[in-house]
Amino acid sequence: MDTSRPHGHPPREIVSIADTCSAALRSMPRLEIWLKELGLPVDPALVPLMCLQTAFFTPWLPPETCYQLSRLTVWLMAIDNVLDAPDAAHSAGPDGAPNRVRAWHEVLAGRDSDSGGSSSDDPLARALAEIIRDLHRDGRPELTAIWRKSMHQTLVGMRGEREAARTAAAGGGVPRLADYLRHGAWTIGVEQQVTALWALMDEPGLPRRLPVLLGALRQAATAIRLLNDLRGHQREQSEGKTDALAIGLTEQEAYRRAEEGLENCRRALAPLTAAGYGSAVALERVALWHARMYHRFDPVRPGQTTTSPLPGGPGSAPHARLSPFVPQPREAPAMNIEQQVLDVIVSGGQYDNAKLAELFDQLEPVDTDLLIGTWQGGGFEDTSENAALLMKMRWYGKRFVSAEHVEPLLCRDEDGTVFSYEEMGLATLHEVTYRGKQSTAMVYDQLPIIDHFRRLTDNVLLCVMDKKEAPADFFFHLTRVPASPPQSSGDGI
Repeated sequence: MDTSRPHGHPPREIVSIADTCSAALRSMPRLEIWLKELGLPVDPALVPLMCLQTAFFTPWLPPETCYQLSRLTVWLMAIDNVLDAPDAAHSAGPDGAPNRVRAWHEVLAGRDSDSGGSSSDDPLARALAEIIRDLHRDGRPELTAIWRKSMHQTLVGMRGEREAARTAAAGGGVPRLADYLRHGAWTIGVEQQVTALWALMDEPGLPRRLPVLLGALRQAATAIRLLNDLRGHQREQSEGKTDALAIGLTEQEAYRRAEEGLENCRRALAPLTAAGYGSAVALERVALWHARMYHRFDPVRPGQTTTSPLPGGPGSAPHARLSPFVPQPREAPAMNIEQQVLDVIVSGGQYDNAKLAELFDQLEPVDTDLLIGTWQGGGFEDTSENAALLMKMRWYGKRFVSAEHVEPLLCRDEDGTVFSYEEMGLATLHEVTYRGKQSTAMVYDQLPIIDHFRRLTDNVLLCVMDKKEAPADFFFHLTRVPASPPQSSGDGI
């Protein structure tokens, strides 16, 4: 989308921009006062940036949420500044960095408080205690526990980064890339922002979606770490820090890995964002903001702006395919049968055939234009003959090239490469009336099978295999693959 031409924005996008700016403006004076009162080591000139980014993440949530997240973001930047200070690595005594980090762990674990105790003279400990208090007041306990864990990991990761820098400076070599990226994904701040937002959301059933959400979050955090390293490499070299490029990644490889991570994140989130879940929409927007920010400037030195592409990229940001605006999420979607099925698709669970048939009859038909592209598939049960066959074939999904060319059986080989299995022939698309509705259907060229489709969302379809003389219909689902379609046989995705 060309965001330089406002006349092309649908009204919903204009509203999103207005909500973002409004929430940010309300947070700015409060954050400036909070920063000044506590004396946190953060440049006040960064306050507008902190408020704008957190307002962009979830403009549909109350402004108070934006303010809470802005404080967290400022705190993460403050501890980074403290631990990056030239004398931080070797300082000792009650104010030494190692002791302060231990105190922060104690506050996170609930073994200290914002009044009294060894942390009472530490503005960062007092600020953290305030953030925790408000998050626990307004957040969901099972989700604030996940946020606490991510915060502990931040401190562990920062300690690991300091030790790696000292070891490298002493001639002891650099860490393994896998270890560096694990710590780097913790310390970039993305996981802490997202998990805090999840805790503050009133989204039914969110814990059930955590396996998918957390996997996508790790992909996003690692990708943003790599983009951070690409943007700030020269600065960090001058400061004696270790990053992915210093360890041995080329700029092109770092860029490619970042691009792949963002695409994997979006692919995993596709069913959830299509359903309008705020948890997934927020994660996508967090990843988008950070990717676009690092493409343009180093937030540690925001005045040194540039419009040139990141080094190593093919002339555009790795997030270029990410739309800067997303549909307004449903904060409390009704758990009707349609929503239940979307949840099952995300979790990979099973669902009753009779209820699927009932839902199928309620849904709208699809046309050829909607189908064009590559879709990843799955079933709702694993005991039938059809399910067993697809599992044995390592079925991946379908590719609709045109009405005259459909590859119905995309499968994976032993290496995970996606290819078109054509021993059972290809297929074509036709208008077919089925269960009282006319819709585009897929007809196999060589098999007595017709696959019928109904629209759950623009990116998720409920499907049924109508096989001649079969004892029962076989229901399955398809989710659009947002990345470039898999290539022909032999080229993996």
